[in-house]
Amino acid sequence: MESLSIGVRSPQIAGLDALPMAPVLQERRQCHRHRGCYGTTPRITAEGLKSPRHLATCKKDNEIMKYSVIVATHHKTGTVWMDGVFKAVAARLGVTYLNFKAQYGQLSGAVDKPFILLNGDIDFRDHAGLLDRRDVRILHLIRDPRDVVISAMHYHKKSNESWLHEPVPGYDNVTYQRRLKELPTRHQQYVYEMEHSSAATIHDMLAWRYGRPNAFEARYEELRRDTELRQWRRITAFLGFDEREQEICDDAFWRNSLFGSLPRLGNKHVRSGDAGQWTREFTVPLAYAFIGRFPGALQSLGYERDHGWIVELQQTRADKPRRTPSRAVGNALRPLRELSRTFSFF
Repeated sequence: MESLSIGVRSPQIAGLDALPMAPVLQERRQCHRHRGCYGTTPRITAEGLKSPRHLATCKKDNEIMKYSVIVATHHKTGTVWMDGVFKAVAARLGVTYLNFKAQYGQLSGAVDKPFILLNGDIDFRDHAGLLDRRDVRILHLIRDPRDVVISAMHYHKKSNESWLHEPVPGYDNVTYQRRLKELPTRHQQYVYEMEHSSAATIHDMLAWRYGRPNAFEARYEELRRDTELRQWRRITAFLGFDEREQEICDDAFWRNSLFGSLPRLGNKHVRSGDAGQWTREFTVPLAYAFIGRFPGALQSLGYERDHGWIVELQQTRADKPRRTPSRAVGNALRPLRELSRTFSFF
């Protein structure tokens, strides 16, 4: 406990000017009734008042959520997962839950009180200022770009999302989904994803402004393996939830996770959900197609230190060689020693 000091009430504080100017013995300690408050707190005064600083900075007993929460994801990085989790949290806490895309027109009047907002895109348009508010904490979730490509391709072949059934410019009015399904090989389908929808997702992950002091940067893979909820509890603590609220968050996370209570069968948004699917799906030609289009993405996002992962992939696929038309790859597959002059492997 820090040293004690003698404090005097200020007559300028509204409501205190009529009270006697008696000294108040104060100590700087944690307030056990108000989570997160370390303000200067009077022990007990004759008038039963707390210090003005304490009243202005602490969380009151009947308040919920120290901060409003923004959950920022990207396509196929856990958007539906986080939507289920935080929608349940908001319902249990009785706070406003907002889906940025679906409720865009209602945001202005809904963000003046505690809220949880989910946006599956980094474009906050006219509401970008929300990200810098002092009373907001952010959870930003990314995923290995290679898994984004795999998950997106399979999802886009079956999904009923409206944009997948609208004509794609330059393809004779053929829809995105039809064009994708018409491609004869899985390799070509993956490359199509790299050049279209998934390209936008990967570029958005790279374009996010990292280093925000009010943002927790998380990876899909960490949460997917977080069966003991250790990383999840770090996240909820950072977001400002108190112990009771964290228990609610834990329950919502478990109920909406594939390793928890969420059923996999019949879930239209879940094909696998596993982390590291690319290790099974990527061939060496597909790996070259990927780095040809996103040469520094894995390094920038912290998933690889260099391009050495292609060497390991080539070793594991050595007994299963595949030939792919050069048009699909972008260039004819050259020997590894020649490519090493183009890309920095080590």
